[in-house]
Amino acid sequence: MDLSFPLATIAPTLDSGVLHVLAATTSGCTGAEVHRRLGHGSDEGVRKVLARLVGQGIVVVETPARYPLYRLNRSHVAAPHIEALTRVRQDIVDRIRDQVTAWQVLPTHAGLFGSFARGTAHANSDIDVLLVRPETLTEREEDLWLDQVDGLDRAIKAWTGNVAQIIDLTAATLGRMAREGDPLVDSWRAEDIPLHGGRLIALLRELR
Repeated sequence: MDLSFPLATIAPTLDSGVLHVLAATTSGCTGAEVHRRLGHGSDEGVRKVLARLVGQGIVVVETPARYPLYRLNRSHVAAPHIEALTRVRQDIVDRIRDQVTAWQVLPTHAGLFGSFARGTAHANSDIDVLLVRPETLTEREEDLWLDQVDGLDRAIKAWTGNVAQIIDLTAATLGRMAREGDPLVDSWRAEDIPLHGGRLIALLRELR
């Protein structure tokens, strides 16, 4: 799935990206603004898409000033479905959080990082998950933990079509990496979307 433009899952054209941009704002956008926020395609291509979508009624155009302003027509019967697809990223976060918080062996910390957390992921991007496991586990808990992690890996693939990249380590390992100045820790801390156990920065303070 294109995690930045989920509408492309069902409409892999420039149209889906334009609709995603307009669905993400209630303000009117010029054609140039739509193109800038979209980040790909051409000015001419975006203008043609906007004209086509206006013709279909899903986009409305106003001309209050020098340049026409385009908005998603939220009265259109298709608008709620378009808006629902633009919320897919949050739905993925919620599903991962719900699964992790229901585990029998809970992590000390679980969070998302990487391109998905930054909001820049695309069709071939991994969904990166950081899991800080409890420091001591019985043999039974260890087996259960590994089953849980494997289940999360498979669930993310089923939900999105994207591969999960799961980092599974102990708090002691995380603390050592932080003290050694491992740049991975900096990215985990900066990009952290916490799923369980609070923010990563709080745990890192405890591990100093």
